[in-house]
Amino acid sequence: MSKRKPNPDLAELIGRYSQNDVIAEMEREYSTLQARYLSLSLIDDNHVLKDISFPPEVTDALGKSLKEKGFFSPLVVRPVGSHYELVLGRKRFMGAKEANFKTVPCVVKELGEEEMLLTLVADVRDQRDGNVVEMALIFQELQQRFGYSQATLGKVAHLSRSQVTNILRLLHLPNEVLQEVMDGTLTYGHARAIASLSDEEIMEAVAKIHQNRLSVRETEALAKHWQSHSKPVSFDALKQVSGASEVIVKSRSVTLNFASEEDKERFLAPYQNQKA
Repeated sequence: MSKRKPNPDLAELIGRYSQNDVIAEMEREYSTLQARYLSLSLIDDNHVLKDISFPPEVTDALGKSLKEKGFFSPLVVRPVGSHYELVLGRKRFMGAKEANFKTVPCVVKELGEEEMLLTLVADVRDQRDGNVVEMALIFQELQQRFGYSQATLGKVAHLSRSQVTNILRLLHLPNEVLQEVMDGTLTYGHARAIASLSDEEIMEAVAKIHQNRLSVRETEALAKHWQSHSKPVSFDALKQVSGASEVIVKSRSVTLNFASEEDKERFLAPYQNQKA
């Protein structure tokens, strides 16, 4: 078997990690290696995915399962300074912490940042219950750190360019809505439909989705209607500065309504003086 180049180029990385069975192949390789037991206190969560949380019942169930049956496969970590950073096996890692494990079986791999991120893409891609927010964060990191285009991201993740765009757009959602997507209380389809709205519209849409049990199709229709029609929005700061009684946002314009002609003239006066 030929040795892997120490610093594979982009084409090699894309070719390797776009393969369907890359993670399964890794797992087969790791199963033949002697796992090292590392102190859980020396393993840091993955810095890209550390804000992704799991419902408490999931980590609790995993912790109990690990206590009863042990680890069916080791975690995969990479050395970073005096510690190790988690690469694969995050749910097991969280379950072990929940169950107060002192040490966990690990395979230590020397992975650079880019290859680590591509490993995460392939892992999330191949999971049946892969978290779309995880994919969005990994995509963002590959774009910002390594200049990946959406077309290249799509090739690795087996997605179209428009699907990559929609996944990245999720990161514009307010944090509490993004948390709902992570927890599974709001589906990706619903989140995708409202991601281009303003924050206030998104929060109102989420309330309507839950209250009226809107389908994804109904949510798409609601978002399309709001985007194509003027809709009063409460922009308190803008209202306070301008003195307007109402702010109306359209797709390409903002309209200020004033309670009186005097309020309007007061707002326009500085601009009229500049023009004169």
